[in-house]
This record gives sequence, C-alpha cells and structure tokens, in this order.
Amino acid sequence: MDFQMVLRQYSASATARSTFSGVGKVAMSVCIAIFLTLADSGASAQQPSDSCSRPAALEYKAFDAPMTFSWATNKGNMSTSAWIVAAGVIQPDTPDQFRNFLDREGVAGGQLVLHSPGGNLAAGLEMGRIIRSTGLTTHIGRTDRTFESYDTPCDTWFDSVRAGTCASSCAYAFLGGEVRFVDSPYYPTDGNLLGFHQFFGGNGDEAELITPEQAAGIRASTLSVAQAITGQIVMYAVEMGIDSRIVAFASSTPSDNLYYPTAAEIADLQIASGSGLAAWFMEPYNTGLVTAARPSRSDSMLEQITMFCLGAGREWMLITMEPRTPSYPNPDDLPLNAVEVMINGQLHVIPRRSLDVRYGDGSILIRAPMDGLTELIPGARRIEFSLDAARVMGNFREGNEPDETARRSIALAWRNCI
Repeated sequence: MDFQMVLRQYSASATARSTFSGVGKVAMSVCIAIFLTLADSGASAQQPSDSCSRPAALEYKAFDAPMTFSWATNKGNMSTSAWIVAAGVIQPDTPDQFRNFLDREGVAGGQLVLHSPGGNLAAGLEMGRIIRSTGLTTHIGRTDRTFESYDTPCDTWFDSVRAGTCASSCAYAFLGGEVRFVDSPYYPTDGNLLGFHQFFGGNGDEAELITPEQAAGIRASTLSVAQAITGQIVMYAVEMGIDSRIVAFASSTPSDNLYYPTAAEIADLQIASGSGLAAWFMEPYNTGLVTAARPSRSDSMLEQITMFCLGAGREWMLITMEPRTPSYPNPDDLPLNAVEVMINGQLHVIPRRSLDVRYGDGSILIRAPMDGLTELIPGARRIEFSLDAARVMGNFREGNEPDETARRSIALAWRNCI
C-alpha cells in the first residue's frame, strides 16, 4: 500500500471530508496502523542475525567471560538433540551457579558441552563431582546459534557444536563425566582440544584444596604446596576412575603451557570413554561356552554381543540392547528390518524373517543365525554390528578389531554348544 496515495485520496474532496468526517478519521487510523505494522514487520524480517540476542553461554565472547550455562538444541528429536552449554572461565562461585542451574532445570543425566580456558582449580574439581553425581555425559565444543536468514525473525534459529577447547581446570571438570567424549559421535567436530598443565601454589590454586594452616605447615616442611595440590588431583583422578598417570603428564607441563594428550594416550589413560566394542571374553555356560563383547562406553544402546552354539550344532549371535520403544509392547511389532554385520568392510544382512526377537530382563533380545558368516570370522580384521531399524527403536554401530585370541574364542564357542 502506498501511504502517500492514501494521504492524497483522503484530502481530495473537502465535501467528502465534511460529509464523512467520522468515517474518514476511522479509515485514516486504520491505514496508519496497517502501514506501521507493515513497516515494523518488514524491519524485523530484515533484522541481521548479528543483532539477534543469544544466551550468554552462546555469545561469541563467552570463552573469555565468567562461565555461564544455557540449554541449546539443534531442533532434532534425538535424546542428544538438546544439551547444556557450559562456556567461560571457571570462577570460585561457578559450582554454586552450576548446581543452581541443574536444580532449577531439573537435570538428571543428559549431555554437557564444555568450552573453557580453565580457571579456579578447586572449582573445577567440584564441578567434576557435580557432573558425576548428576550422571552427565561430557563433550568438548563451542556451541553456536545460527539464525536461519535475514528474511526470518530472530526466533527462527538452531544450535550446532563446533571445535572447542577445555583446558586447565576445565579438563579436570571434564573428567567428571560418567561418559566422556573428546571427539563426540553426537556432535562431530574436528580439532577439539583437551589440555592439562601443572598447578602450583601462590595464585590461589591451593584455595579450598588445602587450608591456610595446612599451606603454612607445608611451606615449613620439606614438602611444597605444589606437591600437596598434586596429591589432591591424584585422589580426584582415582575417584573418577581415570588413570592417575595423567597427573604425571600434567605435572611435567609448566603452568604457562598446555599438554594435549594424543588419541592413543586418551584411550590408554581412560580419559575418554572410547568407542566400539571392548575386548572379547569367553566364559562357560551350561555344558558349553559363549564368547561375548560389550561396548566400551556406557551410553550405547547395545549391551552385549554374544556368540554361541545350540545343541543342534547351529551357530548363533545374540544381541542384547536397551529398549527405548515403550509403544511396542509386542516385540513382533518392533520396526526392525534386519541385523547388519560388517566384516572387513563387506556388509552382510540378516533379514527380519530369520531373526528371533524377544523381550527379557528389561532388554530387547535379538537372536540371529550366523549361517554363511562363520567361515569369515577367522580372517576378520574388523567386525562391526548395527541394525536396520526405524529411528524410534534406536540403533547402534559398534565394532572392534579382534585379535587372534578373540577369533579363536568365537570359533571355540561355536564348537562347544550350550
């Protein structure tokens, strides 16, 4: 609508103004209101994303500010589509703020994505203990909020995770995760950094770890405050189930530098929960043997893969997995199409008609025949297992590289029927 034309039409006839003055005033008010509404909506639709507000934890400069917390979401429908963002410098009061956030939001379990240069050591250790008691899974990454375009209002957005840093006291908070990912399968990033270094007394590192009286006594002895702090960190690592050798790596790195564990060290020191299947193990069952493997991380839907033989001499695989399908009380109705086995990069599909699917002991039990696959296992360099199933049922993809002992154990279980 051309606002100037409206004004010209309104003022064209003095007689019309006189005769229809009441109607004209109403029409004029409506036209002005329409014009202002259109103008406002146009301005908001063209509002640049840089001017759209973000939670403090998602601001560009959050990394260098005191740590704050916020929910984020990519607008998906998975359990990992929403996560807690913890970004910024860990202050002495950060644990209290974190605890208040968790209490206010009613958090029990879930995902925590950390992006922090570190800060107060005692607060970082306390945060780790809060994380563990809440059952959170820890990840590293910088969470960004993307506003979809210049043509949409500010309330049209989604969040994503990019490569981030968790260093110094943040690294110890990260260890509090019940499950821990440096490179997350849920928020894939390249270049995440987990950094450790030595802590020493004199800059407040000893605050809340040792009392002033203890510090004075230590300084009067042959020990040092740094040694006392190192002892506290070792105890914390043991408490969290982490190989305490990580403290030796950290202690050899000056406080003005950072030590970044390699992927091999992360696995060896149990810093991250790992991925895939852990080592295969064998145990007796009835009159025979079974060989099984469990996932390395506790949040996998897979609980166990078991290889066995029944009395008739037929080789089977049993998949035990966590149920997430309360809307399917009958296991025959589960949206499962097939079991997939990848051997040396070659996919083998076991169709639904060949599967025996049941519920038992709070798990989904999927028994699959291994016809045609038993001869491939002795030469398997890598084996992976997954499902062809609807998302609502849940899924997993877990595997490992079996050594000669594992391959022989699987073959032995298939020869000694239960």
